[in-house]
Amino acid sequence: MAIFMIVCTLIGFAPSFYLRGLVHYPRPNPTLNPLIILHGTLFTVWMLIFWTQARLIGAGRRDLHMKLGIGGMLLAVALVPLMYLAAVGGVARGSAPHFTTPLAWTAVPLGSLAAFIALIYLGWRQRRNGQAHKRLMLCAALVLMGPAIGRFPIAPPVLTGHIIQQSLAWCTVIPLFFHDSRTLGHIHWATKLGAGLLASAVILGIAGIVLPGWPAIASHLPGL
Repeated sequence: MAIFMIVCTLIGFAPSFYLRGLVHYPRPNPTLNPLIILHGTLFTVWMLIFWTQARLIGAGRRDLHMKLGIGGMLLAVALVPLMYLAAVGGVARGSAPHFTTPLAWTAVPLGSLAAFIALIYLGWRQRRNGQAHKRLMLCAALVLMGPAIGRFPIAPPVLTGHIIQQSLAWCTVIPLFFHDSRTLGHIHWATKLGAGLLASAVILGIAGIVLPGWPAIASHLPGL
């Protein structure tokens, strides 16, 4: 799953970040500013830490996993304000797709931010419970699949296409259901909670686009 998520991240953000200027980008591709470069760089580092953590546990190095986990958690905390600033900064940058407005679009990254905060917090609280911790941290990383898969050129840049791609992004949690069924004989509570929070991010993002009240609320967000 760690390798799968890294590949999806590279594919999704290649046109706008990793291979900017070399690959066609079907959505608005505003100029990168230092904040977005920092945001993208630190999230890349966090994904690589996630992959390293999985490798360490697989190699039986729980001691190193726990030490690196402190740094990973501190980085995750630092990412929270960056995610918020990137979300509200997208209004001025014009990063919203053509089927919605910049203010309405803020619901998409902010919905993901809320799920990320909840999952990181719960993952830290459950750090002594290995079975819950790994599932919650996996779901926290899966939050990134929304923006990554949402950038895949597999659906037209319209609202229906956005909903399809966000639904596909949520489906990346389905292998965890199969894993639980095969190894536990039931779905772990952390899997259910993580899948629910991922679904809430999708629902909140879509609601902000289609409901007329969100742009008025978003216009009063700090930083706008």
